[in-house]
Amino acid sequence: MKLRPLWILPLLVFGTANARPPEQPSYHSLTREFADFARQTRSLPATQRVTLFRERFDALFPGYYEPGADETVDHYNANVTRALDGFPAIRVRFEQVEKAFPSAFATAMTHFRQYFPDFRPTLPIWFIHSLGGLDGGVRTVRGQDVMIFGADVIARIHSDDTLGPFLDHELFHLENGRWFKDCEPDTPVWCALWREGAATYAASVMNPGATDQMLMLVLPEPIRAPVEANWRVAVCAISQDLEKSDQATYARYFLGRGESGPLPHRAGYYLGYRLLQRVGSHSSLAQIDRFDTATVHRVVKQELEAMVKEAGATCK
Repeated sequence: MKLRPLWILPLLVFGTANARPPEQPSYHSLTREFADFARQTRSLPATQRVTLFRERFDALFPGYYEPGADETVDHYNANVTRALDGFPAIRVRFEQVEKAFPSAFATAMTHFRQYFPDFRPTLPIWFIHSLGGLDGGVRTVRGQDVMIFGADVIARIHSDDTLGPFLDHELFHLENGRWFKDCEPDTPVWCALWREGAATYAASVMNPGATDQMLMLVLPEPIRAPVEANWRVAVCAISQDLEKSDQATYARYFLGRGESGPLPHRAGYYLGYRLLQRVGSHSSLAQIDRFDTATVHRVVKQELEAMVKEAGATCK
């Protein structure tokens, strides 16, 4: 397929003037700006380079390129330095992703609408170097929800086989968000279990025969085997933690770093996937998509209770 110029992506992805709704979400790409900046400033001292980077990129994407709420300025600046210093090592793959992404995203939209014909993304979309932050996801930047795709992380962890299911996963988050309003700002475990499990399950339905690699269930290490080997421990742990909303508990199940306890990192994705497979045995993907928050809470508790019972687990 011939690659399409990035600047025409909004027309290709979001339809013509006759499409619904009339207002199209904005699309922004900063990947070329990052590559050019990394090349042009490579001989500068690190401190000066970081200062220039923050000045330039904060103007381009206000609110994203700045320290997080729990991050020191020194830590953030060191992260910028690592990203800039490490760019030559990923440049070739990064530029491949940069060129391929518009066509891949347009193809993903067409594929996704085979299952959800009325889908119309409404969030602004940013295609950027994420400083190692994410391959894709919704983030709140200065009070506005935006969809961000990190070309650097996509370049590192995705291939041609995984990019389509990954985009289905992320687009499902947008589609499902129309009905399931999530639980922000304090996301309890049951909410994240459904959110990530449903997106993983949706990607599996839309890509029959998808492997664990295609469903991102091998990051940062294979998840299925160690969870199943400790299945009783896993279903007891997640059922007991369902209502918790502290960051440490969330990280244990859904992040690829930090303490994970007896289960592998990101075990919540696989547990959520298994739970949604159960729901999918009696509800279609379209029905699952439209469960509201109250229904989701009830269904998650019911299904997990059944999973614990079937596992013969005695949870203490």
